[in-house]
Amino acid sequence: MMQRIAVRKSQAQIPTLAKLFAALALGATGFFAAQQIMPAIPAGVDGAKELGLIMGSFGLLVGWRVVGVSEGRRWVDAINDGLRGGIYVLMWTFFFLGTIQMLKLALRMRYDDVLSAVTDVIGQGVAIGVASLGVAPVITLGLGAMGAGLLSEFAYRRYGR
Repeated sequence: MMQRIAVRKSQAQIPTLAKLFAALALGATGFFAAQQIMPAIPAGVDGAKELGLIMGSFGLLVGWRVVGVSEGRRWVDAINDGLRGGIYVLMWTFFFLGTIQMLKLALRMRYDDVLSAVTDVIGQGVAIGVASLGVAPVITLGLGAMGAGLLSEFAYRRYGR
């Protein structure tokens, strides 16, 4: 009796130089954008001092898992992938900061029930994002994210898999 072998697409697990270049570029972009965002973050937000580490870490993760996976296409697609990764870094960072703020308020018994606490994560993240984002960090993150996509595509074309 023969056994069945299931073959699945395992492209996401293979380490490549394209993923490494995208991760390092988007991580550095997140770190430098965080340096511009930090002075504008409202007082009392937990995690503001570690924002460079937080955004850099999310940049590494998103660069590896999102931007670096779809190489081997047109240059315009690489730029779009990089911009999508930059948006993901912002979203995850402000979601993370919103979660920290919600936990801080929950420990002070500011919520009536669990649902209001969970929905306030988005509210807290959006409030922090609106209060702290300016033109300079958005331009830094946009240009760096486009560069991360281009570096990923360059590494794929130059060094292959």
